[in-house]
Amino acid sequence: MPHAGAGAAVYGPWADRLPAHTELLAVRLPGRENRLRERPARDWPSLARDFATALTAQVPSPYVLFGHSMGAMLVYETVVRPLARPPVRALLSGCRAPQVPRALPAIHGLPPERFHAELGRLAGTSADVLADPRLMALLGPTLRADIRLAETWAHATPDPLPVPVTAFCGTDDEVAPPDAVAAWRTLAPHGFREHRVGGGHFYPHERAHDLLGPLADEISLCLGERRRSDGP
Repeated sequence: MPHAGAGAAVYGPWADRLPAHTELLAVRLPGRENRLRERPARDWPSLARDFATALTAQVPSPYVLFGHSMGAMLVYETVVRPLARPPVRALLSGCRAPQVPRALPAIHGLPPERFHAELGRLAGTSADVLADPRLMALLGPTLRADIRLAETWAHATPDPLPVPVTAFCGTDDEVAPPDAVAAWRTLAPHGFREHRVGGGHFYPHERAHDLLGPLADEISLCLGERRRSDGP
């Protein structure tokens, strides 16, 4: 699952860099790429419900779910609801735990010029896109909707995850600081691991090499754990 405003293409470069036994399936949410004309998601329950339906129909077991930033929020919202075939593990990247307040002021309600000025920092939007009024007219509504979902996401008493959890974070991430990511431990009664990677909030793409090694190790560990649990 991608971060706010992003599509499935952001994970394209990973396809040949994961373990050979792994098939990468990148999620394309409404409001981007070939779903650009669809209305972006407005609330977590309906988005999680739609994603759960797609998982059941299209993704065989065993599988793991990886999400970065808003994508990790979607992983949580989907997995805490009953799934016919839950993932082997939830891999949550660059995302505060739901009981932890956001680290930075909200921007989703800012007027357009100020909102666009903040997008490069919070949503990884390139300067070329921000400078193109036609592109921003197309992409702006989805970006604002995604960031509103992410910034208003909170649970005072969140449900624990019913599967083991691995949390990844950037050591210099100001959006999801390491301590805020480490707080997922309290919601992981079935097991918790943590990896800290150098870089800021967009380290999965800016420093992919540093993440993909630990990520590949996690996938291999999950496969081994699954085989042991299934028995001889």
